[in-house]
Amino acid sequence: MQQKKLYRFILTQKWAVAGFVLSMIVAVTLTFTQLAEAIYFDDPRHKNVELRPWMTPRYIGLSYDLPRAVVFDLLEIEEGSNFPKRLDRLAERMGITLDELTALVREVAANQGESSSD
Repeated sequence: MQQKKLYRFILTQKWAVAGFVLSMIVAVTLTFTQLAEAIYFDDPRHKNVELRPWMTPRYIGLSYDLPRAVVFDLLEIEEGSNFPKRLDRLAERMGITLDELTALVREVAANQGESSSD
C-alpha cells in the first residue's frame, strides 16, 4: 500500500522529485569536491611546491594559500580576461622561466605571510 502511494506521488510530482534528486546530486558532488580538495592541500607534500608546467593559477593559490587577487596581480592577469590557464604559458607570456616564477611566488607568499601575522 505504501509503495503505491509513493509511486503515485512520484508520478504526480515529477518536476518536484526531479528537482530534489538533481539538488541532491549537486550537493553530494560539491561536498565531495570540497572534501577532496581540503584533504589534498592539507598534505604538507602539496604545500609550497615547485611549480610545474601543468599547474594553474588556482593551484598556486591553494598550494601557497594566496588570495585570488594576489595570484592574479602576481601573474599579471586582469580579472575577467581570457588568459592562458597553464603556468608554462603564463610564464612564457611574462618572459620568465618556471623556476623564476616559483621564486617570485615564494617571495610573494613569504611577504603575504609576514603581513598577515602583523
